[in-house]
Amino acid sequence: MADRTKKNDNKPTSTWSPMTMAVFAVGCIITVGGILIVRHAGGKPPGSADWLWWTGVVIAVLGGHLCFFSSMSREQIFEWIKSEAFALTLALLIRWPIAEPYRIPSGSMEPTFHGDPGFGKGDRVFVNKWIYGVRYPFMNKRIWHGQKPQRWDIVVFKAIHKDAPHKTLVKRVVGLPGEHIQIRDGKVFADGKPLDLPPSMPDIYYTSPPPNMLSPMMYGVRPEGQFSVVPPDHYLVLGDNSANSGDGRYFGWLPEQNIVGRVACIWWPPPRWHDFTGFSQTLWWRITVAIVGILTAIRLIIGRSWVAAETHKHIFVHFLSFGLRLPFTRWWLIPWGKPRRGMLVLYRSSSEKAPGGATFLGRIASLPGEKIAINNEGALLINDAPIADIPAFAQPEYACTHPDAVYGRSRSKAHTATPDDCYFILADPELTPDNELRMDSRVLGWITRKELIGQAVAVWWPVWRFQKLR
Repeated sequence: MADRTKKNDNKPTSTWSPMTMAVFAVGCIITVGGILIVRHAGGKPPGSADWLWWTGVVIAVLGGHLCFFSSMSREQIFEWIKSEAFALTLALLIRWPIAEPYRIPSGSMEPTFHGDPGFGKGDRVFVNKWIYGVRYPFMNKRIWHGQKPQRWDIVVFKAIHKDAPHKTLVKRVVGLPGEHIQIRDGKVFADGKPLDLPPSMPDIYYTSPPPNMLSPMMYGVRPEGQFSVVPPDHYLVLGDNSANSGDGRYFGWLPEQNIVGRVACIWWPPPRWHDFTGFSQTLWWRITVAIVGILTAIRLIIGRSWVAAETHKHIFVHFLSFGLRLPFTRWWLIPWGKPRRGMLVLYRSSSEKAPGGATFLGRIASLPGEKIAINNEGALLINDAPIADIPAFAQPEYACTHPDAVYGRSRSKAHTATPDDCYFILADPELTPDNELRMDSRVLGWITRKELIGQAVAVWWPVWRFQKLR
């Protein structure tokens, strides 16, 4: 019983310092506070608390980052910030000229869109900003013009009336430049002819006030030219929920320069996914979905790429070498294939000396139950004998002056006897030429099987440096 207890004591344990725990707790509190602010802002009248909503988002994001960074080193935090800055820049470059997500805030487009101003409610759509031409940032002016809006296009645009409850709106293009528009008896007449609704649209009864009745509903309703003839480069936009839509009948003709883009699809919630462009029926869509699906399956189940920091080699790591892992966890659903000595593997470490979230690459030196030692010359000994059959371990490469590099150097059993289900892993000299910079089991201690991610099988990038790893 005592021996078993001693073996368990040799296994690595995951501990957080009091400072790390305090920072993590503060981050959680800040994140929850930000979410509560966003929820509170969502309950306010539309457009009255946008500043509060964005304040809550910023607070929640900062709190989430505080939690995420709490156990990381300064260097790792800096690397994450650089990666996030690059991703944010790329997202902004896509969002400005190409596509942007948009939340449907009201029910004016029912049943086509379900709108709700509440937090996390309402349909989300993607807007194609490229199709009508790229606009200057923060301006209602285009750098270049694309195709003209077509009748029945669903468009997102900047409101032209100052008292609009929402600064960005979504409606359907009905009247085109130069047309004489009249709405009566539930139909829209263009140049005296009734417009037939396309099969993809819901059956809409366009409302209008009785003749000779004073009403704020004037455009496309009253017969005077200023209210019935669409000016050049302007459009009449109407909501599908005609009886409950504050649309162009009230605020007038929409200038083309105010149009942000055309709605391409509903992307959230998933059960309401809908493509308004017809692209999902094309071969290109099927090819795109297939490629994305294959790449996702490869990343989640088969393997991933890892970059060696010093040599900048991109290495493919094969997950299935040790079994089938539950994605995003350290748990093996179906384990197979025992790790072998000399195998080059990617792994994590629960040691408090390991930067949070870090992964490492190295070769398995000792197996469970074996005695590991590194002599004064830097030679590796397993059960007091050198390893001659594995070239990476044959040379005296492992002398280290790092103050925490006690495993394999100390004579205590806790630092030399490999526990059950654990391994001693050493950095590969070819991938980490500087011995003093190698972070491996000499510092991190024993690596459990659960912490093994996969086997490194090849250098795949740059292509001209392709190399199978043994």
